[in-house]
Amino acid sequence: MMERAEMEIFLTLAEELHFGRTAARLHVSPALVTQTIKKTERRLGVMLFARTSRRVALTDVGEGLRDELQPLYEGIRRALDRVELAGRGITGTLTVGFMGSQSGRWVGAAREVFELRNPACAVRIVETQLHHHVAQLRDGTADLLLITLPMDEPDLKVGAVVTHSTRYMAVAAHHRLAEREAVWFEDLAGETFVSVDGTVPAEWIDFHMPRRTPGGQPIARHADPCATYAEALALVAAGRAVVPGDAQLPLLYQRPDLRFLPAPDMPPVEQGLVWRTRDDADKRVRAFADIVLEIAPPLAPPGTTPVPGGA
Repeated sequence: MMERAEMEIFLTLAEELHFGRTAARLHVSPALVTQTIKKTERRLGVMLFARTSRRVALTDVGEGLRDELQPLYEGIRRALDRVELAGRGITGTLTVGFMGSQSGRWVGAAREVFELRNPACAVRIVETQLHHHVAQLRDGTADLLLITLPMDEPDLKVGAVVTHSTRYMAVAAHHRLAEREAVWFEDLAGETFVSVDGTVPAEWIDFHMPRRTPGGQPIARHADPCATYAEALALVAAGRAVVPGDAQLPLLYQRPDLRFLPAPDMPPVEQGLVWRTRDDADKRVRAFADIVLEIAPPLAPPGTTPVPGGA
């Protein structure tokens, strides 16, 4: 019976047909390759390779052994890889939620890399709507979220801040501010922000849609709550409210009834990875988060700045 190392050396030599290249590929010495092949041939009582000073070739028996052994060896290797991955805790299915189209692009790209590196673990992607906020983590329908911050909940953790973005304000095309190059915080005096479903924490809503300007002027809230960003933009287009967002707004919503203006003196918008505090040691969550931070910089749209290291 051949050991795994013997199989690996035999199959690699059968492909390379060169002792030096085989040794280099396997990071062993040429002498070890030669000794292993000779030992295998003695035990089997047959020559597997015809060797001269210029040429190495499989014998007929060697070709037959290669053809039968290759699929068996691949099966053994896959089984051992699965065991190794199980030992690392990266198996099963990881469900990742995203809020906003750009976040969806990031988690989609991260899934491809994650599943390539961790074939024993699948990734399922779901959308996180405005009214969900972090509810999917609490009801178990998601293990990890890439959402708009801030988030301060004792049972949840912001694992990494992925990006900072200039804040934008969406207004109707006929709005009094629509022709401005930018909108300043104090310009929002007397305006009306959209309302958000009551399951979203008040602190989050007040951060993104404050009730007063820095000068103390009131900013109203629309009476009808919105569950999705599309609903919010419908109110904006009708001239009934304004709504904040980030630098991806003018890239994603090219509509003649809307205008998107930077709000440079308002706090930037941050996107972050959030998971349950009890899952902080989940290797699947950590591995996926690391990949998001890895792939975010080349995929960041204009106006969005990846945060080095997810600090």
